[in-house]
Amino acid sequence: MKRTEKTAVALFRPLTASSLKDILWETLNDVKTEQMLPNRAEAIAVQSREILRTIKTQLQVAGQSKRGVPEEIIEFSEGRPRS
Repeated sequence: MKRTEKTAVALFRPLTASSLKDILWETLNDVKTEQMLPNRAEAIAVQSREILRTIKTQLQVAGQSKRGVPEEIIEFSEGRPRS
């Protein structure tokens, strides 16, 4: 079976929770069909975990300081474009 690798450029799109989920799902399917090497998929997963960890920290800080949720997190979660 011939392996065709995807380039990183194909993965760039506006970053939202939905697009992150889609990228992770595509990555999983690409590894299963041998279109992506496991180490590249692991790098994508590591970056995704770091994004989610950062968002979790921002939400915890906002909650503890009794501030509103930052607009960028709302935009990320709802998929709204940045204004």
